[in-house]
Amino acid sequence: HYVTGREIMDAIQQAEAVIRGVGVAALPGEVLTVMPGDTVIVSAEIDYRGPALDDSFYAAIGNHFIVFDEIWKGETPVHFDQSFDWVRYSLSVPVPITEIGIFPWTPGVFDLYIKLDGHPAAGHPELANVIQVILEAEFQNFGITGYEKV
Repeated sequence: HYVTGREIMDAIQQAEAVIRGVGVAALPGEVLTVMPGDTVIVSAEIDYRGPALDDSFYAAIGNHFIVFDEIWKGETPVHFDQSFDWVRYSLSVPVPITEIGIFPWTPGVFDLYIKLDGHPAAGHPELANVIQVILEAEFQNFGITGYEKV
């Protein structure tokens, strides 16, 4: 039985589905490769002191030209308790990667930034070229490996 191209594609799609179910983490500065249907969980830490405060933790993936051009984004509410001492908070927000067609920005390698939506004084840390989005099937090393008479 010869393996058809369709069988190969089915096997690749099944493997991709299994891989997508596994969490893959990247350290700041490393490139994380994703595809449409994936969700990037952006994690951050911040130290806070002051009165109790509610805000939104916001993350965006896109390109920083003159300003940050957001393509994918996520937002989640956060609460900071009243404290006279510095308290470290761990934050995370899901950013769904949807298939879009904003030419020429997709596919490619993108930047990531975070902020507290209502408090710009907290800063807006940014990492350049850390999210690679693959939107189409890619192939390499395709060649004939043999042939025979049967």
